[in-house]
Amino acid sequence: MISSFFINVLKKQPSLVHGTSPRCYVINGERKPLFCSGKDDEKLFLEHQISFLHSLGTGKKVFFRVTQVHGNHVYVLKNSGIPVGEVGRCEADAIITHIPDCPIVVLTADCVPIIIYDPIKHVVGVVHAGRLGTQKRILTNTVEALSCEYDSNPKDLIVGMGPAIRGCCYELDEACALPLIEKSSLCSEFINKTGENKFFLDLPKVNRFEGYEAGVLMENIYTDGPCTSCENHRWYSYRREGKTGRLITLAMLQSRE
Repeated sequence: MISSFFINVLKKQPSLVHGTSPRCYVINGERKPLFCSGKDDEKLFLEHQISFLHSLGTGKKVFFRVTQVHGNHVYVLKNSGIPVGEVGRCEADAIITHIPDCPIVVLTADCVPIIIYDPIKHVVGVVHAGRLGTQKRILTNTVEALSCEYDSNPKDLIVGMGPAIRGCCYELDEACALPLIEKSSLCSEFINKTGENKFFLDLPKVNRFEGYEAGVLMENIYTDGPCTSCENHRWYSYRREGKTGRLITLAMLQSRE
């Protein structure tokens, strides 16, 4: 059994499938790691991929993911027939698509997994927003890409964030915090200075304010995902563990015909 994380407001969208995988699944009463390593054991990763897709009821065996590089490039999935390997060679930190039955995913282990859904145009995007990608405004770029490619109105978008490291646990030095302090006049809402050269950053909150500045209504931005570091027994956390597995956040459109 795989107990995924779901964003409540997106669960209410009948034509959207979504979910974030946990760090473990249960089989025959035993807990086993899920997506523990894609590079060290590709066969196991693919087995877990099929199990995760099945648990969400997608009816699929593969999903589309890019090579994430902590940048701000957005990949537009325009062709359902493109090989997943070809997409996987593209460097980007977000994927958007209008195509039903094409699962798109991002991988995280503290960074913020973000799903953006436009219920009017029926298009969707997934975003990997780490500290560096957030500095480079990956969420803003994704909102703009949805507007350019599909004529989405930012005011129609629903933005939900999954498990990520929160302000209780994400400590930075001044050099890392300064670009984010300079990024927004609202930095006091998401950065807490607790001592000399000691700052705590709430990544989901940064992205919440960025989404708002990009035109998304504040009431349509949901950041109630758990802290991956606090709840490390449930979620992978690179900050707490070092080398670790990955959480998979998936979104898939279903046909409305």
